[in-house]
Amino acid sequence: MTRPLFVRLRPTMFIALLALLLFGSLAGNYFLYKKAILFYTREAEVRLAPVSQRYAEKNKRLLNQAKSRPRIIVFGESRAEMWSRERAENWGEVQIVNRGIGGETVPQIKGRLAQDVLSLSPDLVILQMGDNDLKTIAVLPSRSEQIAEQTYRGIIEIAETIADQGIPVLLTTVFPPAPIELLRKPLWSPEVNDAIDRLNQRLLAYEKPGVRVVDCDAILRDGKHISPKFAKDTLHLNAAGYKALNEGLEEVVRELLRSAELSKSGRSSKSEA
Repeated sequence: MTRPLFVRLRPTMFIALLALLLFGSLAGNYFLYKKAILFYTREAEVRLAPVSQRYAEKNKRLLNQAKSRPRIIVFGESRAEMWSRERAENWGEVQIVNRGIGGETVPQIKGRLAQDVLSLSPDLVILQMGDNDLKTIAVLPSRSEQIAEQTYRGIIEIAETIADQGIPVLLTTVFPPAPIELLRKPLWSPEVNDAIDRLNQRLLAYEKPGVRVVDCDAILRDGKHISPKFAKDTLHLNAAGYKALNEGLEEVVRELLRSAELSKSGRSSKSEA
């Protein structure tokens, strides 16, 4: 008769196994606890100030400075915010202003558009956003179509509002996630990955003068996910990922800045005439 596994294990092995299971349970609970604290902190911040004023003082200082170089604003959520850690030296003599805020959804980002972008007279705006919206599909599956449509419409409205001011827009597709970490899986769904792919297909099909959509999958993706060499965690890029992005976008950034300069020269000539 075969004895149960726990009987066959030596006492020390049995204790080690229990300790490992206990450690795994504690680690999982700590991860969920930290996520809950982060969620409730962000919820409280949004309740107190629906439109973040994080960059208010920096915006004032920037507006008091003379603009001597083309100004690029990187606008969006955490993936935009973390872009500042790997400066794009290859984009030429430009001033890069980062206005990303981690955890924000497209409606929150849209609420900051006037104060954090339009008021700063940019020569080019780079947009990266949408993943915080789409990942809510994992916990709100019955609203997946509504979330996907609202996300797409919100991104397009932001891009069009900027372009209608005569400012070129480089709209980057939503970065795909890396393989999902074990502790994140209870809060994830494969439908999120599918929603990101469908949104990116719609963005790539979108056309409007002044808006250039760039497929970041061609730069970052390996199979279904971000290449492991570019992934900091499930949702974010490491330094190598941003460096690859900077290199992959160099040609289009320089082209859009040249077009913006020609457009300004044309407007100046008309006003002088």
